[in-house]
Parts: sequence; C-alpha cells; structure tokens
Amino acid sequence: MWCRTHTNAIPNVSGLMYNNPISTKGYNMPNWVYNGLTIEGNPEQVKALIKQMNKPFVKLHDNWNVVTQQMEVKQTTYPNPVFAFHNIYNHIEAGITDEVYLGQPPRDITFEEQMQFKTNDWYSFNVREWGTKWDVAISEDNKYPDTNMEEAENGENYVVHYNFETAWSRPVPALQKLSAQYPTLLFTLSYEEETGWGGEMEILRGEVISESEYDNMCRECEGTDCVEYNEEKEAEVCQKCGYES
Repeated sequence: MWCRTHTNAIPNVSGLMYNNPISTKGYNMPNWVYNGLTIEGNPEQVKALIKQMNKPFVKLHDNWNVVTQQMEVKQTTYPNPVFAFHNIYNHIEAGITDEVYLGQPPRDITFEEQMQFKTNDWYSFNVREWGTKWDVAISEDNKYPDTNMEEAENGENYVVHYNFETAWSRPVPALQKLSAQYPTLLFTLSYEEETGWGGEMEILRGEVISESEYDNMCRECEGTDCVEYNEEKEAEVCQKCGYES
C-alpha cells in the first residue's frame, strides 16, 4: 500500500522535532507518518477542493546534492500535484520572498527559539504553517508517488480520500487551514507513524472536534494499546489475540 521510495530533498538541518531526533544531513531520513484523509460534504464544495489541491505550480527548492555535497537551487514543476500543502497556504501568500524562504534555519539562536519556528526559512515556515517540513505534492520528477486520491458519491454527499506520507508528524496546521476554507466539509484524518503510534481525528470549520490516539496496534486483530514485549518469546505479543511480531 505504501511505497517506501522517497524523492524528498535532504536539508542541511538538525535538531529535535515533536520529541523525535532529527538529523537529516546526508542520508538520514525521518520517521514517516502514513496519513489517510477523508473529506465529505456538498458535492460542489468537495469538487472545488479537489481542483484547488490539484492546481499546477512551479517552485524553487534548495536541494542537497549528495555528489557535490552542496545545496543547489532547483526549479521543480508540479503539473498534477494531487494534494499539495502549497495549494493550501504558501510563502508567497505570506509575503515571503523566494530568497528568504530558501534560506536555512538560523544557527545563532537558542534551542528554545528554534523550536518556536518563528523565522521564515523553508524549514521553519513549513513546520509552523503545515505541521511538517516537506510537501506531499507530486512533482513531474516523482516516478513512484506516495500521494494518491479516490473520489465517489455517497448519497447526497461527495467524498474524496487522499493517502500521503509526512515527515515526523501529522500535517494538522495545514488541514486546519484547508478546513477553514471549506467550513461545511467534514475532514477525517487517520494516521500511523512507522514505529506504531497513531490515531484518528475529525476537523470541522478549522478546528479539531475529536481525536483518539494509540501507542501501538496489533497487525492481526487491529486492537490498540495491546502489544507488549515478551522476554520469553523475544517478540512483541498481542495481549488480545496472541499474534507475535
């Protein structure tokens, strides 16, 4: 279901993010959160959202070149992005120039100041405004995209479902912004981080109206918070169904 090939740029930054260690210089990649987003409501509104999310755009990226060991600016085209945080809210709309946005996070401020993400470099802006450091839009260079979409009628309503992967965390700020733009639509986000924790939340009129979370889930019976390590078996064992992993 989930492609493990990623074409995200590798930034020259390090630090802590949402209680997870970040060291993304070179080949170290983040933990991925697998998101399933369902949006339902008035057909005209849902179809307008689909069109907005798939609006083509061109963007400059500061990419890490593993051969030259240098950061290089590259223009990337997104002719069919499917779902793009850029199309929800981007640095141009915020009045931030490409030059400022392409900058790196400042190194001359305290760790506490860094964690406030108040500066307008790409990393701080994306984390602050989207909740994750990379977009999920499909570029023309992406041969094996992890972002996909399905749509269908549901009685008088229309439903669209997106799957996408985000680095380290759920994109809650981005989805809250999108929900505020379409206040009559109900957003339901199911998510699971690759180490096992996850949950589900509902967003309406730009606000999270409900959320449930779990620390682990059994792959066999889908029970939550029931998997414990068994020293005798040297395996993770579900306390509900006995499944070992």
